[in-house]
Amino acid sequence: MRAVIAVALVASLLAACGSDEGSGITQLSKQPGALAADSPSARLIPSDDLPPAGTRSLFDHLIAANGQIPYPFPKLVELIRKNDPDAAPPLTLLIPHGRSLLKGLADDTHPRVLAAADFQAASTPVSLGLNPRGQLFLGFVENASEIEVLSYNEAAGRYEFQLVQNYCAGCIPKLVYAKRAICTTCHQGAVPIFPQRPWNETNGAPATAAAIQAARGNDQPYLDVPPSNPLAVPERFDQLTDVGGFIPATQRIWIDACGASVACRRTMLKLALTWLENPAGFDAQSAEAAKLRELQTAGWPKDGIAVAESDLANRDPIEEARGFKGWLRSLTLRQPKPGDGAKTNEDLEAFDRLPKLTAAFDPLSRRPPKRVLNAADLDGVYGLAALFSDADRSLLEAAARFDAAKLVSVVDKIDDAFFAPAVYSRVRTMNALLTVLGAKPLNYCCLDTAELSPPVASGEPPVTLAAGSPLAHFEQYCFACHRGNPSKKLNFMSGPDEAAVLANIKAKDAIREALDWPRYQGTDKANKLMPPADSLQHERLQSALAQNPKLLEQMRAVVPGMFDF
Repeated sequence: MRAVIAVALVASLLAACGSDEGSGITQLSKQPGALAADSPSARLIPSDDLPPAGTRSLFDHLIAANGQIPYPFPKLVELIRKNDPDAAPPLTLLIPHGRSLLKGLADDTHPRVLAAADFQAASTPVSLGLNPRGQLFLGFVENASEIEVLSYNEAAGRYEFQLVQNYCAGCIPKLVYAKRAICTTCHQGAVPIFPQRPWNETNGAPATAAAIQAARGNDQPYLDVPPSNPLAVPERFDQLTDVGGFIPATQRIWIDACGASVACRRTMLKLALTWLENPAGFDAQSAEAAKLRELQTAGWPKDGIAVAESDLANRDPIEEARGFKGWLRSLTLRQPKPGDGAKTNEDLEAFDRLPKLTAAFDPLSRRPPKRVLNAADLDGVYGLAALFSDADRSLLEAAARFDAAKLVSVVDKIDDAFFAPAVYSRVRTMNALLTVLGAKPLNYCCLDTAELSPPVASGEPPVTLAAGSPLAHFEQYCFACHRGNPSKKLNFMSGPDEAAVLANIKAKDAIREALDWPRYQGTDKANKLMPPADSLQHERLQSALAQNPKLLEQMRAVVPGMFDF
């Protein structure tokens, strides 16, 4: 009898400790998405890997404006901080034993670093301020030399999934768009995700912070992130993913719930502005609110509109290893060795070979929606209002001469074409409102793609150089900034093969000037010399010149001079 009880006890503990429930990521990534392909929002917001033509991610725009992807990672975080009007650093935290695709390459010594923008910039007389709060997230695993980027695409109304590959000292980083079907196996609903309170996986938990310090042998920051964070940091991170997670639902309400109804979208915007002006005084039972509910009823999808679940169940990897259950787990589950698992975000089979998490903790498990909205809900109103920044509200109030009723009423003056079924854009809406209020429409930093190079999909092969190629030195000292750069004007070493790259370099005679160090060093044009003086490539080129003083001449000789015949 005791043996039977013991077997039953072990079996139940095995079920609690781990299982192989569900399909692996390899199979899940091949399954179609949950959103009906024939819904208006699915047609207007496609699920292709690359962004729709004429649109790009916020991250692309920021990197193009900067001219290059900063290295090392703290410099990339610094780039985000520089855009914050208060110069406050982005939220950063550490997760040594997480659930990402690259979890096998993170540990207590080299934890995964997460960063998130949490600011709203003021507008200027000519330009709308940046609003990346809940719209820009980074995840960096140093041992994988790869950054995962999740950032919003204002013009396309969706989040973009990107990778900065080959991100390491002396390497040539490559910014690509990831395979969306892979990303959305965990990021279900194409939204940012994060664990729930009390966030034991993060360094906001004392035990996790202590494990990081013990493994690293000190209490010094890792990549400028302190080993221990106050619990307020993961709490705010969680809030930001919730803020960002509602944007796709807002788009569906704007597009699908209103269908072809101009009046529906017009009324929704009027109520959003009413809420924006006085949240505490907003009357959800007003005649205008009743009108919106009636208009929504006509077009609301019969299955409702799902709000994707952005929260993952809290998991405590340290507690999992303690006690009898931890001991039993060590006997029954193969423990991963350092470096096991996926080396990149496309190494799916290697990821599937890692020990499985229980279904409750596995981000691959299908999660029910956070909510399913119906036509009686006014969440579209709140979603639209949340997309306006504080600076937007101030700008609109000033344009309306601080007359809240006027601000709402001018919505009726906006042309019907604005309310046709289309992606909702904060920038487009602001300019429509400013125009009918008699103010000038404003520019925005992160919409125009005319000066951006074509987006690159993950999996496109790097250029292969022949032995003794004249491009060898350019590969070492120039490709990092000028190949795969999202800025068109800086991407002049692009091309699918060696011949195409060489032709592009030869066509750029400014390269000769940028490499003419003897002529311009110490002059007012020294800042035009390349590579940039503060870059790793500049430092390495200087070292190489000590061994080969004619190196710059050899590189300049590849580019025809003005009087070459």
